[in-house]
Amino acid sequence: MCGIAGVAFSDPLRQVDRVGLRRMTASLRHRGPDGEGFHGGPGVGLGFRRLAIVDLATGDQPIFNEDRSVAVVCNGEIYNHARLRARLSAAGHRFATASDVEVIVHLYEEAGDAFVDALHGMFALAIWDAKRSRLLLARDRFGIKPLHYAIARDALLFGSEQKAILASDEIDVEPDFVAMRQLLTHGRVRSPRTLVAAIRSLPAGHLLSWSSGRVERRRYWDAAFPARDAYDHRRTAEDWSVELRDRLEAAVRSHLQGEVPIGAWLSGGIDSSAVAALASRFVDGRMPTFTMRVDDPRDDELAGARALDAWPEYRLDGHAVVTGAADFASMPDAVRASEGSILATTGIGQHRVARASSARVKVVLTGEGSDETLGGYSWYPTLRRLAPVFLLPRTLRRALSRVPAVAHRWPGAAYTIAGPREMGLERYSRSVSHLPSQRIAERIVSPEAAAAMQRREAVDAGEPPLPHDFERWHPFAQMQYLDLKHRLGEGVIVSLDRASMAHSIEARVPFLDHELVEFCARIPPRVKLRGGIEKRVLRDAMAGVLPREIATRPKFAMRVPVERWLRGPLPEFAREALSASSLRASGYFVPEAVDDMVARHRAGVEDCGQAISAVLTIELWDRLFRTSRAWGAA
Repeated sequence: MCGIAGVAFSDPLRQVDRVGLRRMTASLRHRGPDGEGFHGGPGVGLGFRRLAIVDLATGDQPIFNEDRSVAVVCNGEIYNHARLRARLSAAGHRFATASDVEVIVHLYEEAGDAFVDALHGMFALAIWDAKRSRLLLARDRFGIKPLHYAIARDALLFGSEQKAILASDEIDVEPDFVAMRQLLTHGRVRSPRTLVAAIRSLPAGHLLSWSSGRVERRRYWDAAFPARDAYDHRRTAEDWSVELRDRLEAAVRSHLQGEVPIGAWLSGGIDSSAVAALASRFVDGRMPTFTMRVDDPRDDELAGARALDAWPEYRLDGHAVVTGAADFASMPDAVRASEGSILATTGIGQHRVARASSARVKVVLTGEGSDETLGGYSWYPTLRRLAPVFLLPRTLRRALSRVPAVAHRWPGAAYTIAGPREMGLERYSRSVSHLPSQRIAERIVSPEAAAAMQRREAVDAGEPPLPHDFERWHPFAQMQYLDLKHRLGEGVIVSLDRASMAHSIEARVPFLDHELVEFCARIPPRVKLRGGIEKRVLRDAMAGVLPREIATRPKFAMRVPVERWLRGPLPEFAREALSASSLRASGYFVPEAVDDMVARHRAGVEDCGQAISAVLTIELWDRLFRTSRAWGAA
């Protein structure tokens, strides 16, 4: 695990500014505090910061092929590298290290861009092909590892984080107002946009090539589901649950590779508990686990409940990490880490747990991905009940979506019944998230910012289209796809990566083993929600593995009660960011409207917690990244 950065030029003979390359790479030191490496040649510069986990002795990067014509820097883990190494060695390739990353250069020699299809793991990587003067960027199927790029002055700049590109001093930091609107209404920025107009995020499951100043981007993998009438109903619910357990166990075992201590984050729910319980079977000694607790019992979801580490048979070394209102003061650090891609308040708890974990382990396993692949959110039972409606003609569905009683029955039902193509993907996705920020945003955004948001909304940022057969899927599967792409890929995973790597911790997500996800996509919705119970197939799979108390427990989340904290004494940074002078200086919001919103929230008249969090995130981003350039300060 590490951070990568670099530059490729249109002119294949141009030499890299080594001082600038070192500055870009140094901005990622938190992602790799154990060492650094560089390659500078005609047309290219590659930088690397290392968090040593696999092949501690010889795993430095960049890594080259036999004649040094192909170089790679990679942030990630390749879980099937041993099998790939054996195959490539048999084909005559010579290996110079024991690193999992070295298989990439030899796979590229064998298969060209198709090398990526053979990789099982999480990765963001850059390959330099010197013979073709070509740079290739690749990001894993779910975007577990981040990768950003920008084009400036006949060069392509890239980095694990936007900080690396900003450190080049080659681009101007101007806001992307459409991204800002997305943050206000969704709580996250949609890929490929970022809050910096000149910087783009490479979407998950994509390749990007740069050669002679030409950019080409293509998708190499996408989640897919059967047509609604093509599920295998011959298999019993038990058949599905048994195979799920076996596949999850195999995924967890593959995620335990490395030469450093490994732990797990526990939320108290079934997802993280399943991962920790299965991992404990293969770890020598007691595996450290870390569970977040909130110091106020009113907000502690685990109050009165036990985490998995309370059962001695699992051999877990449990650590409770207590967070409270005092941790609200760390929000600027969360914004610095997330670079404004998500509401920074969502990561406060994870930052607290990551900081505590870093004293004992370098790697943690987590339960992210289960809700999206197995239907763990509250809207999935409703979607299954609405399934017959989706068999109606589109015109009738459109009419039904406008019936007031339908909209009253379930918030967002109108958009959901009409469907994402009819209502627009963005509104459809927002409709099931229950975010109140849309109407609040309309009240608080300044006229100038609102005009910029609308003016630039039509500009195509290159968002990947929906699959061609999307309409044939069950509505349950359609929502799973959107959750995988947006809620997970642009929210949950971003928060996890930035919080963990800010403290030099590698977070691994076994539920996002792509073969496991592809299997889960084939499980019929009736099995996933049997008896109206969310993630029922996982609960059945974990019977006999987890204590019944945990296997039947409702969903838990590693979240902090920001809404309540915003009604208490505000930290100095929040008072300053929400002040009229600060808001006027940035120009994004109407100070009087923000003041009224905060007052209504603090008085309990209206829940404006999400919107206030968005305002704080944007104002802090503006201060840290645009006006003061303090993004590199800890």
